[in-house]
Amino acid sequence: MANLLVTVVIPMHNRAETIVGCLDSVCNQTHRNIDVVVVDDCSTDNSVDLVKSYNDQRVRLIQLEQKSGAQVARNRGIFESKADWIAFNDSDDLWVEDKLEIQMSELEKVNFDTNTVVHSNCICLDQINNNRTWVWELPKTNGMCYDLLLERPAPVFPSLLTSKSALLDIGFLDEKVPSYQEWDTCIRLAKICNFIHVDKPLFTYVFHKGETISKDHKRDVEGYLYIINKFEDDLKVKNMYESHVRRLSKRATSFSLFDEAEKILSLLES
Repeated sequence: MANLLVTVVIPMHNRAETIVGCLDSVCNQTHRNIDVVVVDDCSTDNSVDLVKSYNDQRVRLIQLEQKSGAQVARNRGIFESKADWIAFNDSDDLWVEDKLEIQMSELEKVNFDTNTVVHSNCICLDQINNNRTWVWELPKTNGMCYDLLLERPAPVFPSLLTSKSALLDIGFLDEKVPSYQEWDTCIRLAKICNFIHVDKPLFTYVFHKGETISKDHKRDVEGYLYIINKFEDDLKVKNMYESHVRRLSKRATSFSLFDEAEKILSLLES
């Protein structure tokens, strides 16, 4: 197990404040055989210089020619990966030191079946509010769970470990989804993969003052609507479509996006 190579894909854009800590947490893993691919999405700060000067030969830097978004960056990392197994981290999050070792142990239990996704809970660190921390126990997502993931999201990218072949089988990541990118990815993986939920926190999700997708409420609503539209047929077959539309309309209202909320609710009239 210790000899198995894992490629770690890290998309990056203007993360000079966090990328070194992210790389430290990845490169200090107890599972040492890793290939780290940082894909820079046209940073305008000194993020690239920090990666170039990082003292670990396992770290590679790829620079996109034009700003294209995190999904494009992740796909480039998948394409450039050297390993059969791929893990993701975000450039502002931190892995616990035995994250990969624990996940590889779970893969060993299923004889490294390539149609497998391993994910976990996480620690939340709120740097905006006095570094408050708590454990985020994500909804249990185990087994063949396509219907479950149609109902609600759960796994997040910094905990995901799966095979390169599974990612190729689903046609890479969808580069058009505005937000809820891991939800879309996991729904599609769930069509072919068994999920293993490690019931302990294996990374730290950091809340900071920098730019993140989760802070953009309009993009949040657009991403959720993209999921509803993309999987509309299956959602209707499973009698989930109406509940999603009503939930998203309420969400848009809570963000004071009243026009969007009305348009979303009108989907039930068509």
